[in-house]
Amino acid sequence: MTRPRMGYLLKKFPRLSETFVLNEILGQERLGAGLHVFSRRPPDDEPRHPELARLRATVEELPSTKEMDPWSMLFGEDGDELLSAIRALLSEVRPLGYARLPSLLVEAIWLRKRCQELGLRHLHVHFATDSAVTAMLLRGLGGPSYSVTAHAKDIYRSTVSPELLRTLLERSEFFVTVCDANVRHVRELVGEHAARKLRRLYNGIDIESFAVADGAPREPGLVLSVGRLVAKKGFDVLIDAFDVLARRGTAFRAEIVGAGEDADLIAARVRERGLEGRVALLGALDQNAVRAHMARAQVFALPCKIGDDGNRDALPTVLLEAEAAGLPCVSTPVTGIPEILDGGRAGLIVPENDAGATADAIERLLGDAALRARLAQAGRARAAELFDGRQNARVLKGWFDEVLEGAEDACGSRT
Repeated sequence: MTRPRMGYLLKKFPRLSETFVLNEILGQERLGAGLHVFSRRPPDDEPRHPELARLRATVEELPSTKEMDPWSMLFGEDGDELLSAIRALLSEVRPLGYARLPSLLVEAIWLRKRCQELGLRHLHVHFATDSAVTAMLLRGLGGPSYSVTAHAKDIYRSTVSPELLRTLLERSEFFVTVCDANVRHVRELVGEHAARKLRRLYNGIDIESFAVADGAPREPGLVLSVGRLVAKKGFDVLIDAFDVLARRGTAFRAEIVGAGEDADLIAARVRERGLEGRVALLGALDQNAVRAHMARAQVFALPCKIGDDGNRDALPTVLLEAEAAGLPCVSTPVTGIPEILDGGRAGLIVPENDAGATADAIERLLGDAALRARLAQAGRARAAELFDGRQNARVLKGWFDEVLEGAEDACGSRT
């Protein structure tokens, strides 16, 4: 096994809803990268994706901050150097006013020693939140360099601090985000100078694993949706659209795969609309099961919307998967979704929060085999062009290699 030179620092790993993280790590391993994964918190009790069995990296769960002992490190052989670095770092970052700074600093001190033991020279983080702040603090203590992939809640919520985001970006080796819409938004938040380190890289998926043979039978009238049952996914709008279709007498059946904080609200909405016999709530499923449902359905619908707090989807992975599976999609113009659906050429785009328009689009697709076939073909081509995990993994691996080579050169120059 290749000795790890870099690691991933994540809040929780694995997570059922974060297939893009697992896909990315597996993609790096396929290219020969030796990795070590830090999970800052215990993973949730939920189904595991079968692809997890292919993971070679060690996944190390951090102890709780109560179990960490920074004092033993402060009084170690390089304690004076560490204490001096802590003082300098705090004077720089305290003005950011980040509430969880003390506990994250303890994590950074613990990680500093652990990264030294493992010989890690770089860490990559997903989401510009606590894990990214920890990586930034760790770097300020003389630890490995870091990079970040930002997604959606970490850059769009009304609580996001532009100053903190700018600091994370400026101190990183590079800062990735997952669609052009995000690039524009982050640039507006942080300014052109900080944005010089900003890069766009679409999430990648295993295109072939979702491929469905041309002419494979699909269940007439079956509409599928997949996602966490949270406000930004627009499942309330989707249930109302199904209600419109039912009242019109449209022949359809729907399956919704996913779990989340709004599960009870969505189930209640299904009951209130009298849709129990037509809309099945299947709960959380692993990727093999999701692929099987995608292979059977005729239409995929996910009417994403912007939440009251500004949170939204940036690049929903399930839309990429549905495209690869040859499923004609219905979604909204939120953030990076038009980039997935090629501005409406590889799927139907409807206004957000519009159950009537969503119902119209679903009904149109169910009733038009030629349109379904055309959008399916365009979607598969779009997925292959932009969202091929193997291709995107090579781009990211090149960026990591540049950083690691620079770190080794710097290390060599000091010896």
